[in-house]
Amino acid sequence: MSARRTASALLTAAALSVTGLTAVASTASAADGCRVDYTVQSQWNSGFQGDVKITNLGSPLSSWTVAWTFPSSGQRVSQSWNANVTTSGSRVSASSIGWNGSLGTGASTQFGFIGSFTDSNPVPTSFTVNGVTCTGTVTPTQGPTQGPTQGPTQGPTQGPTQGPTQNPQPSGDLYVDTENQSYAAWQAASGSTKDLLAKIALTPQSVWIGNWNSPSVSQQQMRDATSRASAAGKTVSVVIYAIPGRDCGSYSGGGVAESEYAQWIDTVASGIVGKPIVILEPDALAQLGDCGGQGDRVGFLRYAAKSLTQAGGRVYIDAGHSGWLSVDTAVNRLNQIGFQYAVGFALNTSNYQTTSASQQYGEQISQRLGGKGYVIDTSRNGNGSNGEWCNPRGRALGDKPRLVNDSTGLDALLWVKLPGESDGTCNGGPAAGQWWQDMALELARNAKW
Repeated sequence: MSARRTASALLTAAALSVTGLTAVASTASAADGCRVDYTVQSQWNSGFQGDVKITNLGSPLSSWTVAWTFPSSGQRVSQSWNANVTTSGSRVSASSIGWNGSLGTGASTQFGFIGSFTDSNPVPTSFTVNGVTCTGTVTPTQGPTQGPTQGPTQGPTQGPTQGPTQNPQPSGDLYVDTENQSYAAWQAASGSTKDLLAKIALTPQSVWIGNWNSPSVSQQQMRDATSRASAAGKTVSVVIYAIPGRDCGSYSGGGVAESEYAQWIDTVASGIVGKPIVILEPDALAQLGDCGGQGDRVGFLRYAAKSLTQAGGRVYIDAGHSGWLSVDTAVNRLNQIGFQYAVGFALNTSNYQTTSASQQYGEQISQRLGGKGYVIDTSRNGNGSNGEWCNPRGRALGDKPRLVNDSTGLDALLWVKLPGESDGTCNGGPAAGQWWQDMALELARNAKW
C-alpha cells in the first residue's frame, strides 16, 4: 500500500440495520487503513442525529477530511460538532478541528451532526478520507454505536448504548428545603417582613449543586437534601450547574474543567438517595456554541443524564425558555442529547415568561418529541417578563410549585431559581447567588396569592 493510502485512513461500504427509530450503518476495516462507523443515533419526523466514528488502523495521521454523498437528494446537514462540516447539495465534507486531527495507529475520533431529509434517510455507502476511497467487507451490527468522542481534554465516557432506568413520575408533595438563604432570612425576620418572607421560605424550592464547593462537599449536599426529602416521603428538585463554559463567562460564569466534568458528575450522582427531580445544567443547551470553552457539550450532557438517571434521578434537560429558542431549535438541540436516559426537558429556569406562555411552548416541543414531559420554573413569573433577565424590578412570585398529572405533557411547576437570590451585579443587585432581601420582599409583595 502506498504511503499516501496508508496515511489517509479510510472508510468502507456501509450496511444498515434499524431498531425502532435508530438506524445504524457500520463498516468493516480496510486491509490496513481504518474503520469507520456511521450511525443514525436518533430520527424524528424529517430530522435525524448522525454520528461518524473514525478508527485509524494505519500509520499516524496529523489531520483528516471525511467526505460522502447522501444517497437521497433531500438529505442535508444543518449543524455539527467536533468537525468543520461543509456541504454542496448532497455532498458532505467534514474535517478535523485541530485537537482531534492527530490519530495514532489504533486511535479513533468521532463527530456528530444534525441532519434533515425529505422522503427517506438512507445511509451513505461510499466514503473518502483525504481524497482516498476505502473499501472492504461489510459487517452489519445491531443497535447504535457509541456516542461522540470528547473534546481536547479528557471528558466523559461514551454516550449511552441502552435505554434509561425508568424512574416513574412522582406523586405526593414537594419538599420544603430548610437549608437555603430564604429560610434563614425568614427565621431572622419579624412582623410584616417575616410574613412576606414566609411566602418564599415555606414554599418548596430547588437545591442548587455546582462547583462552588469541592466534589466531596457537593456529593454530601446531594446526599443531605435527597435523604431529608426521602425520609419525609416527599420529592425534592435538584439543579446540576457545573457545565464547562457555564454562562459563557457572564455573572454565573465558571463550571468544572472539561477534564473533570465526568468525574464530578459521578461523584455528585453517588450522593443521590431516593428519586429526586434533577434539572440538568440551566442555559447549557440554549447557549450551545455561543462561546468557547464548552468542549464536547453534547457529550457532557449525555453523560450527565446517564449517570444521574442510573443513580436514581429523574432528569429534565434545561432547554431555555419561550423567549429564547424557537420550537424548531429547541427540538433539534434536545434531540442531540436524546432521551435514552433523560425523561424530559425544563423550561423558564431563572426567567420570567408566564406559565401559560411556557406551557404553550412546552406542549409544542413535547409533541415534536413524541410526548416527552417537561417542567416549568414559576418562581418569579407572576407578572411575566418585561424583557430583562437580570434582576428586573416589578416582578412577582409565580404559581406555587406542584406535581402535575393530567392529559398534558406538563409534569410539574417548580421553583427552580431561588427567589430573593441575585442574578448578578446588575440593576443594583449583589453578586450572583447572594441574598437580596429588598428584591425578595418585592417579589413576595407583588405575588397574587
